[in-house]
Amino acid sequence: PVISVTDEMAELLLCPKRGKDCKSLKKLQETLDSGSIQMGFSTSFQLSAQIDLKKEKRTGRNVLGVLKSDLPNNEPSLIVGGHVDHLGKEGGSSSLAREEEKEKIHFGADDNASGVASTLEMAEWLVDQKRQGKLEIKRDILFAAWSGEELGLLGSAYYVDQVASANHSSDLSNQFAAYLNMDMVGRYEDALVVNGVGSSSIWRREIERRNAPIGLRLALKEDSYLPTDATSFYMKKVPILSVFTGSHSEYHSPRDTPDLLNYEGMEKITKFLSLIARGLAISVEEPDYLEPQKPQEQSARAGLRAYLGTIPDYGEGSVPGLKISGVSKGSPADKAGLTAGDIIVELAGRKIENIYDYTYAIDAVKIGQTTSIVVVRDNNKIELEIVPGSRE
Repeated sequence: PVISVTDEMAELLLCPKRGKDCKSLKKLQETLDSGSIQMGFSTSFQLSAQIDLKKEKRTGRNVLGVLKSDLPNNEPSLIVGGHVDHLGKEGGSSSLAREEEKEKIHFGADDNASGVASTLEMAEWLVDQKRQGKLEIKRDILFAAWSGEELGLLGSAYYVDQVASANHSSDLSNQFAAYLNMDMVGRYEDALVVNGVGSSSIWRREIERRNAPIGLRLALKEDSYLPTDATSFYMKKVPILSVFTGSHSEYHSPRDTPDLLNYEGMEKITKFLSLIARGLAISVEEPDYLEPQKPQEQSARAGLRAYLGTIPDYGEGSVPGLKISGVSKGSPADKAGLTAGDIIVELAGRKIENIYDYTYAIDAVKIGQTTSIVVVRDNNKIELEIVPGSRE
């Protein structure tokens, strides 16, 4: 349970006698803003409270369809999908809505109506190919719309756990040949990010082959630990690919609406994934599974990390530095003069060649202390001053 109190109540609890040595909220915040790590401290009082918890149990529904193989075989199935849930009205704790938007419906056009639409289009095309006799699949193809992704991959995790339980093994490689995931595929501009390339040795060759007639600009990423449903399958030893067109300022807000989608881009992405799915379905060979690399442990200072307000452009992986697709309004980056399209190449004297360099550099800057940031804009290097803030 978590108890929320007013600032006035917190001041009274911290400083009951109002002495000069009081640990006031203001003093504590100033110390934290300095970047210094603070330990807990004892108080002279005991607090008791009565808390009534009301548990809400709700039912989420995964929706799955299957295109059956006509051949008598026990080949592992191919599964294709994306999450069908979003944030609904008001959005809850995951909402990034502006203050005046918080009561509005979060439409989720890109996140993830785009992925569900692509899944349905893939299903229709593959079914039609099979009906016309142009497709003889060696394995079943499952099409899935997952529930509960926004709450922690709940729908896909439940599904793989149920299959694992029935199979008496957490290794589902004998059940699924691969999983193809579409999560936010509606904003194609600079490149399509293809995550999970490191989950199988065949992916780079397969991706190049299937993209040849489509001509998408691709940014291939080895990462297979992802904040999307693909991770549920990867952790059960199933090779994965997960496609994504990048972050944007409308993410998790009521502004994520259908009029902002790139429908021609979605069509190309769907064709690309359909060709990959078709290739996997007509072959008796399956992608091999590459063991995951141990994820880097999160910095102990993560809770004190400075905030700049940049929005990385995950679709741009071909240039040295970190390209940004925008900045949050009123953020330190906005005040410093950074803008969409800038490529950050240096922060606080540290060279930036990728998002990992950028993350480490942010760990090193001091909250409230002016530092330098160097960007490339229109082929010119520009040095700006930025004052890192702290997250609320």
